Amino acid sequence: MKDRSELEKIHIGETRVVLTRDLSIMNQNLVPGAQGLAVGMLANYTLKVAFPRVTVGISYRDCEIVEGAVGMPTDAEQPKAMPRPRAMGEE
Repeated sequence: MKDRSELEKIHIGETRVVLTRDLSIMNQNLVPGAQGLAVGMLANYTLKVAFPRVTVGISYRDCEIVEGAVGMPTDAEQPKAMPRPRAMGEE
């Protein structure tokens, strides 16, 4: 999402979001394209998102709303990309 005003479109417990940034450093399942269900707000700019295997707080800048999809996504809907290994200190 580009603007925080887009957070008003989110209905907690119904709206799906898709990751646009690689967050696999936090968890190997958080690769770009992973879909999750917005289950709460942690701050006025951070969503609490439940993925099939993990629940995390994500900035509104790191995700987009999935239009027309509601409910919890399944493992079959998640990307199959394996995260690449990272060197220590790498961003």
